[in-house]
Formats: sequence, C-alpha cells, structure tokens
Amino acid sequence: MAIRWLECGAGNLHIVGPCPRCGESRGGLVLGTVAGTYKGRVTARCTDCAEAVDYYVDAHEGRIWSLEPVEVKGVRAE
Repeated sequence: MAIRWLECGAGNLHIVGPCPRCGESRGGLVLGTVAGTYKGRVTARCTDCAEAVDYYVDAHEGRIWSLEPVEVKGVRAE
C-alpha cells in the first residue's frame, strides 16, 4: 500500500492513500492533513466508508508510519 504526500500552497501536507477497508472494492481513499512541520499522530478518514486510519508522521523528514492497534493486558502492581 503506497501512501502519498501532497504539498499545498498553504504550507500543509496532505496524506492520501487507499483505504484498507474498502479501497479494493470501492476505490476509497484515506485523506489527512498536517502542518509542514508536524511530527506526531494523525488520523486520516476514508472518503467513502469513513474508516479512521492512524499514522505517525514526521512531515519535516517526509516519513509516515502506519499505526496498528495491539492487544494490551496488564495488572496493577502494588
């Protein structure tokens, strides 16, 4: 799955890529926007099915990482 950066004139970067849920069946695209210097988590939403996809981005370096939820189990130590 390829995710693309699109730079706009206002200094923002747009994240564009296929939706992991409906991209193959309906051609859905996830879209998200960050400032050109942003570093952190961003949630992109699909234009067709509204699926939320989380990414970690470093706009200055031009890098994007997919964030996948993990199962967490824990106990309180006292």
